[in-house]
Amino acid sequence: MTLYDNIKTLRENLKMSQDELAKKVGYKDRTSIAKIESGKVDLSQSKIFAFAKALNTTPEELMGLKYYEDREVSEYAQAVKDNPNLRLLFDASKNMSKDDIEFVINTIEMLKKREGK
Repeated sequence: MTLYDNIKTLRENLKMSQDELAKKVGYKDRTSIAKIESGKVDLSQSKIFAFAKALNTTPEELMGLKYYEDREVSEYAQAVKDNPNLRLLFDASKNMSKDDIEFVINTIEMLKKREGK
C-alpha cells in the first residue's frame, strides 16, 4: 500500500472523518484530505509527521516502511539494536540449549525479585 492508501485506511480504522483529520493536521476542511488520500497531492516531511501523530502511528509505518507487522516485536527489535547489553545477551542466547535458556530466564527472574522489580 502507498502512503496515501495507508492514510485512508488508518483514518477509517480509527473511525475518523476527513474533516476531523483535516483539523488535526492543520487543513481547513476535508477537500485537502480527499486529494491526499487519492494521491493527487504530495506531502512534505513535516506533514507526514503530522499525519502519523494524528493517526496514532509512526512516520515509517505510515509510509509502509515497517519491517515488522507486529508492533511489540518491532519494539523488541529496536531495543536489542539500541542497547549493547541486550544485543550481547541476545547473541549469547542464539546457540544455547532450551534448558540453558530456561536457566538464564529463571536466574533473571530471581535477580528481579531480589531487587524488587
